[in-house]
Amino acid sequence: MPRPIIAVTSWRHHRGAAEGEHQWTDICCGDGYVRAVAAAGAAPLILPRVPDLEAVHDAMAVADGLLLTGGGDVQAALYGAAPHPRSRRQDPVRDEVEIEAIRVAEQRHLPVLGICRGIQLLNVVAGGTLVQDIPTEIPGAIQHRTEADGDYLGHAIEIERGSLLHRLLGADRLATNSWHHQAVKDPGKGLRVTARTADGVVEAIESADGRILAVQCHPEMSFDRYPVFLELFRWLARQASSRSESPPA
Repeated sequence: MPRPIIAVTSWRHHRGAAEGEHQWTDICCGDGYVRAVAAAGAAPLILPRVPDLEAVHDAMAVADGLLLTGGGDVQAALYGAAPHPRSRRQDPVRDEVEIEAIRVAEQRHLPVLGICRGIQLLNVVAGGTLVQDIPTEIPGAIQHRTEADGDYLGHAIEIERGSLLHRLLGADRLATNSWHHQAVKDPGKGLRVTARTADGVVEAIESADGRILAVQCHPEMSFDRYPVFLELFRWLARQASSRSESPPA
């Protein structure tokens, strides 16, 4: 039986170029996301960052699930705020592409896994807001952007019992990696917070219908050394497989 297809979002990368050389631009995705999706039993399909929402819509038509990857900051204007002085790497085209993908996933009832930037964008699309810079906005915050290796587990999260995340990871408390300076502030409609760090920063959200799961950590960087994190991708693969096996409406 064919594997379910997971659309994996991508970003634009400008290659370095010496003076007088052509400036190449790549559309790319971290290999950890692709390897994790494949290891979980699904087929990864890179969703390109392209300023053509009709193309995005058509590309999503073949997907059975959606993985929203990490990256730069979501535009503050999308949740009615002015950008913080420490905002970085905003990309309006990427925001548009991923918002369209989220909308298609909602229309087609596809499962969605959000990672880092992904949890933030999902929350904004649902009408929520973000903490734009943890070190300057949250007094006494622990270090959330560790700048360490991807499999370094820099802090612990407290997971709500009875939540989807708790069932998947099988723990009340778990150490995770951490690579972010922004986070969910006010949860959007239909989303609830299911994990936090000791300083109160949101580390996971999920939807009441079980279709959306999002985390602030980077499980794609740590699943090789700590297989428990692969369970998040296995959940996405299982949900996508059930969706792909359902008869057409």
